[in-house]
Amino acid sequence: MNIIIKELTPEIISKYDVANFLFTMIKKCYKLDYTPQYHYDVVNLEQYYIKPEKSNFFVAIDSDENKVIATSAIRAYDKNYDIKDKHYTKDKTASIYRVFVDEQYRRCKIATRLLGKIEEFCIKKEYNEIYLHTQRDSCGALPFWLHNNYQITHDTQNELGTIHMEKIIKK
Repeated sequence: MNIIIKELTPEIISKYDVANFLFTMIKKCYKLDYTPQYHYDVVNLEQYYIKPEKSNFFVAIDSDENKVIATSAIRAYDKNYDIKDKHYTKDKTASIYRVFVDEQYRRCKIATRLLGKIEEFCIKKEYNEIYLHTQRDSCGALPFWLHNNYQITHDTQNELGTIHMEKIIKK
């Protein structure tokens, strides 16, 4: 297994059909088909992750199999979640998106390597904190984020099991 991590480019989008990988993972993990209110970025990867200066998208490629096996993305915070005592801004808060690892490649530290790329990028772009939300039932997600020093800021207790988290990277 020879895993290479690359920044997303228009060439990688088409060569590896990144959107198809993402939709496959969304279907497996969340039992969802394309839903415009949730997946608008997947059909516009270049617009959301390549063109903006403070955004990035990383793909892990198994060069032996010549396929994408994991992804992670970062962009400026653009939500309006009501989280007590939190005032995130697009200038100082980054949001993690689209962290997926193909089931065959889990427990190989690939997500940890991708997260390292995200955190390096956020420091370089002078973000103060990194925000994410996950679902309580998402396979291994909550323990992964907690192990990597992300703190729970709000457990919604909703039907999706949504948990909001953050990591302060600049004091």
